[in-house]
Amino acid sequence: MKNLIIGFLLLSVTSLPALAQTLSQYIVIDQFGYLPASRKIAVIRDPQTGFDATESFAPGATYAVVRSSDNVPIFSGALTSWNSGTTDASSGDKVWWFDFSAVTEAGSYYILDVTKNLKSFEFDISAAVYNELLKHAVRTFFYQRAGFEKSAQYAGPEWADGASHIGPLQDKNCRVYNAPGNASTELDLSGGWYDAGDYNKYTNWTANYVTDFMRAYLEAPSAWGDDYNLPESGNSVPDLLDEAKWGLDHLLRMQRPDGSMLSIVGLAHGSPPSSATGQSLYGTPNTSGTLNSSAAFAVASKVYASIGMTAYGETLEQAAIAAWDWADANPNVIFRNNDAASGTAGLGAGQQETDDYGRLTAKIEAGIFLFELTGETAY
Repeated sequence: MKNLIIGFLLLSVTSLPALAQTLSQYIVIDQFGYLPASRKIAVIRDPQTGFDATESFAPGATYAVVRSSDNVPIFSGALTSWNSGTTDASSGDKVWWFDFSAVTEAGSYYILDVTKNLKSFEFDISAAVYNELLKHAVRTFFYQRAGFEKSAQYAGPEWADGASHIGPLQDKNCRVYNAPGNASTELDLSGGWYDAGDYNKYTNWTANYVTDFMRAYLEAPSAWGDDYNLPESGNSVPDLLDEAKWGLDHLLRMQRPDGSMLSIVGLAHGSPPSSATGQSLYGTPNTSGTLNSSAAFAVASKVYASIGMTAYGETLEQAAIAAWDWADANPNVIFRNNDAASGTAGLGAGQQETDDYGRLTAKIEAGIFLFELTGETAY
C-alpha cells in the first residue's frame, strides 16, 4: 500500500507543469551532502522566536526529491511534525522532518515543496561526499601557519599574504614576557599555528591538535591523501602529516634543554597578519604544556617512524621522554597567562592553564603513548 501511495505521489508530481522554482531559506538540508546508505533528513522550519520571529512559513502537503540534472522527481512523501509541533528551544523554530533515506543513488538533487514550488539548495549523494570537506578541514591549519607565506597558488588570491611575525623582535627573536628588553632571553620560537580567535600560540592546544591529527591518521591511514594543495603536496607523505609536522617543529623549538616546554608565545595582531609589527613574547614552562607535548611527541614518533621518517621519529621519542621526565619531577608548575594577579596581563588571550585533573589526564595520556612506544613499565 505504501509503495502505491509513493508511486501515485510521484506520478502526480511528474505531471505538474514545470514552473520556475524559488529558493527557500526554510527548507534546510546538509549542504555537505549525504552518504548513499546514511539517514537523510531535510528540516522544514517555521520561525517562532529569536532574530527571525517576525517571519513564518507554512509548508505544503507534499515534498519531493528532485534530480538536478533533469528536474525529474524521484521520491515524494509527506512531512513528519517534530516533537508533536513543539518549538525547538535552541533554534526558536517549529520544525518538520522530510525523511528521504530511501534515495541512495549517487547524484545531485534538491528538495522541492511541491505545493508552493519552493526548493532547497542543491546537495550531493555520494560515497565521496566528505572527501573535499576533509581536505579543507586540514587546509584550515595551513591558513593558520605563523611565519609562512600564503601564496595565491595555495591560499587563493583572496587570502594570499606574506609570512607574518618574522620581523625584528618577533618569533625568531622572541623574548621572555617579563624582560622584553633583555636580549639574552631571545629564542627562535617561529612556526606553529595561530589560535582560533587570536594570533597567539598556546603549547597545550598545539600539542592537543597534533595528538588529534595522529589519532585520526592511525584510525584510518588510507583516508588521508597527498593532494590537498599544500606546499608539501606530492611529497609521498599524507598532507595531514605534513601539516602536523609544522606544529611539531614549533613544539620542538619550544622545548628547553631540561625537557620542559615553554607555555605560550604571545603575538601582535594586524590585518592581514603580515602587517603585525609588535614584539613577540613567551611565557615560562608549565607542567600541563609539558605533559601534553610529551603525549604529542610520543604518538607522533610512532606515526612518523611508520612511514619511514625514522630519524624524525627518534627525535620525537627523545623529546617525549625528556618532557615526561621534567613533568614527573615538576608536577605542579603553573603558568597563568593574561592574568593581572600573575603579572602576565596582555600575554595571550585565552587561558591555556589547566587544573589538577587536567594535568592528571594529560599525564595518563602521555604515559599510555610512551608505554606503547617504548615498552617501559615505568610509564
